[in-house]
Formats: sequence, C-alpha cells, structure tokens
Amino acid sequence: MLIDSHAHIYDEKFDAEGGAESIVSRMDSDNLEYIVCAGCDMPTSHTCVALADKHERVYATVGVHPYDADTVTKENLEVLAELAKHKKVVAIGEIGLDFHFEGADRPLQFKAMCAQYDLARQIKLPTMYHIRDGFGEFCEFIKTRDFPEGAVLHCFSGSRELAEQFVKKGFYVSFSGTVTYRNAVNLRRAVEAVPMERLMIETDSPYLTPSALRGQINRPANVKYVAQKLAELKNVSVDEIERVTGENAKRIYGIK
Repeated sequence: MLIDSHAHIYDEKFDAEGGAESIVSRMDSDNLEYIVCAGCDMPTSHTCVALADKHERVYATVGVHPYDADTVTKENLEVLAELAKHKKVVAIGEIGLDFHFEGADRPLQFKAMCAQYDLARQIKLPTMYHIRDGFGEFCEFIKTRDFPEGAVLHCFSGSRELAEQFVKKGFYVSFSGTVTYRNAVNLRRAVEAVPMERLMIETDSPYLTPSALRGQINRPANVKYVAQKLAELKNVSVDEIERVTGENAKRIYGIK
C-alpha cells in the first residue's frame, strides 16, 4: 500500500464531501497505508495532532509555514514543543522559505525557519521543509547545520543539481503531482538524480492535482499518479516505487 507523506486532509475544500473522516474511511479502497497530515500554522498543527490521535493510520507534523512566519513567537514555539510530545507527531514542519510573492519578508522567514529547526534539534525530531523560490538562501542555511534526525524537502521544485546537493546532505526528497505536468522537464530530471533510498511521494492535497485530474480537488488517493510517474522515470515497477517510498517514509518518520 502507498503512503501519502504530506497532505492537508483537514482543509475546508474537503468539507463538501465529508472532510477528513471521509478520506480516512476510504484509505483501504484507495490503497493507502498511512497519511502524514502536515501542519502549516498553529491551528492546523493542533488539528493534525487531533486527527492523528483519533485515527490509527494518520500521523502528524506540527509547524509554521513561512507565510505565517510572524507567528513563530517564543510562546508558540513552546506550544509546538508540547504538541510534539504526542507519540504520533513525526516531524517539525512544514517550515521553510517562500519568496514567490512580491513583498515576502525574507529575514523574518529565515528567522522563523531557524527557530523551528532549533526546536526540532532540541526535541530530536526530523524537519520537513517547504522551499519555493528560496533555494539560494536555503543552501546557505544547510551549509552550517546538521540534520541528525533527518530532513525532508516536501513537494520538491528545484533542479537536478539542487537535488543532488540535498541528497549529499542526507535529505529525503519528496515529489508531488507537479512531476506529472507536461512542462515539468527539469523536475523530472531531478527525480532521476535522487537515489531510490532517498525518494518519497506525496499529494500535498488538496493542492497540486496530477495532470490526469487537473481541475479537480486533489486527494490522498491520487498519490498513485505520482508513483506511476516515478516508476516510469526510474524504469522500475509501480510496486517497487510503492515499496521503496513506503519504507523511506517509515524510516524518516519512525512509523511502525
């Protein structure tokens, strides 16, 4: 069975079809073994933990996305540390840098990312990163830091050369439905550069719907399309991608 290593099943876009409960109820029929529900601010971090606590096959991450960097206060870091004590919290994330939109506060985002990295080191959890249009600064960040608990680049959007650099640093690299897009030539080259033992798959649902279903809300079940594309690019069977990416997700996140 497949593991969707990054999804936002609490998102209101799913409300019309039964929300997270409906997604979880279909996991067997959707060939999903586990879903990692990713927090992106303080409220959703709480929600992720609640969902993981309720559902055996849902795990959680807690953290603050760069868009909400101004909420990474001392008090909220303490709350994240408390949430992370839950046995099913598997990483601090999604954290990182996103300079895509004009006016992004680069110093503030960098400070927030560093603070959450430090928290992860203190409590000995992996980190999960969202990086968009900020790879230069992120490369500087990792030069002087170690990642003994592991790290994941979620929804990777960089080049082959960047992928190789992050793999050398010990990162896992996760690909989403964007790898199926017709114009994603450089991204597919990056897949080729990531060794199987560092490869992960995700949906980032309800966002980034695979090309075969463009125009629809993305769902964890659609991680199969990512697996199919990676199998094609790696010249292996879909079953092999399912096995390897599942093992990798379990290893980095300590899922039993």
